[in-house]
Amino acid sequence: MYKPFLVIIFIIFSVFVYLWQQNTSMRFAYKVSNLQTEYNKINAENDLLRLEINSILALEKMYKVAKEKSLYRPDEKTIVYID
Repeated sequence: MYKPFLVIIFIIFSVFVYLWQQNTSMRFAYKVSNLQTEYNKINAENDLLRLEINSILALEKMYKVAKEKSLYRPDEKTIVYID
C-alpha cells in the first residue's frame, strides 16, 4: 500500500533535485559569463594603460637623449611648414 506512494514521492523528489541542479548550473554559468566579460574589459583597460606608460617613458627617454646630445627645441620663427 505504501510502496507506490513512496515511489511517487521519490520520483517527485528526484525531479525537484534535478531542476534545482539545473537552475544552480545556469546561475553559475551566468555569473562566469559576467566575470569573463568584466575580466576582458579590465584586461583591455590594462593594455591601454601599459601603452600609455610606455609612450610616456619613451618621451622621457627621448628628452634625456636630446639633452645628452645638446639638442634643443627650435624657436617658432625658425620652423618652416610645407604644405
